[in-house]
Amino acid sequence: MHRAHGCRLFVALVNRGHVHYLQRREVNERRFTMFKQLKKITNALRVPSVEDRELNYLNGSLDRIDLEYRQRQIDRGLFRNSF
Repeated sequence: MHRAHGCRLFVALVNRGHVHYLQRREVNERRFTMFKQLKKITNALRVPSVEDRELNYLNGSLDRIDLEYRQRQIDRGLFRNSF
């Protein structure tokens, strides 16, 4: 019964001219999808920062000893080469 009421409400909205709102909403959803795809492309082309590279290096450690060794290498400036 509740479902039938929802269908009647939708038909009433369409009959009153709210089709424009539904069409506008569909266009906005397409724009959102377009920007979502553009954001994925820009993130894929982005060069990782020094902090990102350091974090990825630390996340690749196998155990606690390896993690401490990698932390010491980072502290010594492994990724921060100053010319």
